[in-house]
Amino acid sequence: MIPRRTLLAAAAAPLATPALAQISATRPLRIIVPNPPGGQSDTIARLYGEAIQAISGQAVVVENRSGANGLIAMDAVAKAPPDGLTTGLFSITMFTSLPAMMSRMPLDVDRDVTPITSVVTSTVLCCVRADRAQERGWGDFGAMLEWAKRPGNELTNGAASSGGASHLLTATIARRSGAAITVVPYRGGAPALNDLLAGNIDMCFDFMPALLPHVAAGTLKAMAVGSRERVPFLPDVPGMGDFSALGIGDLDLQSWNILGGPGTLPPELAARTQDLLRRAAAHPGLEDRLRTNGLLALPPLDAAATRARILADRPRWQEMVQISGARIE
Repeated sequence: MIPRRTLLAAAAAPLATPALAQISATRPLRIIVPNPPGGQSDTIARLYGEAIQAISGQAVVVENRSGANGLIAMDAVAKAPPDGLTTGLFSITMFTSLPAMMSRMPLDVDRDVTPITSVVTSTVLCCVRADRAQERGWGDFGAMLEWAKRPGNELTNGAASSGGASHLLTATIARRSGAAITVVPYRGGAPALNDLLAGNIDMCFDFMPALLPHVAAGTLKAMAVGSRERVPFLPDVPGMGDFSALGIGDLDLQSWNILGGPGTLPPELAARTQDLLRRAAAHPGLEDRLRTNGLLALPPLDAAATRARILADRPRWQEMVQISGARIE
């Protein structure tokens, strides 16, 4: 006879069994993203979803749950059954700068979400209208900042949101360099880009997919990327490290994405998903499709290493929040 205590223990921990891991491998994998269709997280999830299905045969469903600064999507992942079938694709800012900006977080990002693995990294690109750069003598990003340090001159920067990566980086650049820059927040990157093209604002730091076609057409001029180093697919565009003389050479905005699961996700199921991402990252054609969208694949770290990197990045993001004064009620 099996002791009752043994039966209860087995019932309390079914998720750790090989049988459940096999079920997880045959049922669809759901990736919840905090953006509407066409957003950066949505694009990443669909590209990786196609690669996962190609290499494993497992169906992948991308579910868009936008709103509340990404917290609707994160809450859905945190409350999902910890069976390895529900994940979410989140920016590093969800784990670092957002908690520092919100007066009250509805969940604990360290307790309620398991950071399964790293996925991709990206940075923002600063663009100005090409004709305005020529008119004002902005040969490069440094020259533009020097222009904005002169009495009576001021730059306006369109940010896709208040407290987003563009806002935080631009406010830090202004503080460090002494340039006069006013951040104009918008409800998304599209309206900011429209105002940039119309000449209503001077510059825009934003993620690359929407900006690069206008750079290729010659309408916009790429001035700098937000990372310290230059990015491989834009070798002629300087990074922050090229402007050490202006006090911003150590800035390094790397907005990397994390695949997360419920906080109680068993380690073996997290490891299985991490292995899926590792094999998907090597799928032919994925790297080129990512680069077209201004993205670089990251080596898929395990859950412990991903969490350690979050903790290492958090002070840098929180410093930018403090400088910007951004708050979300």
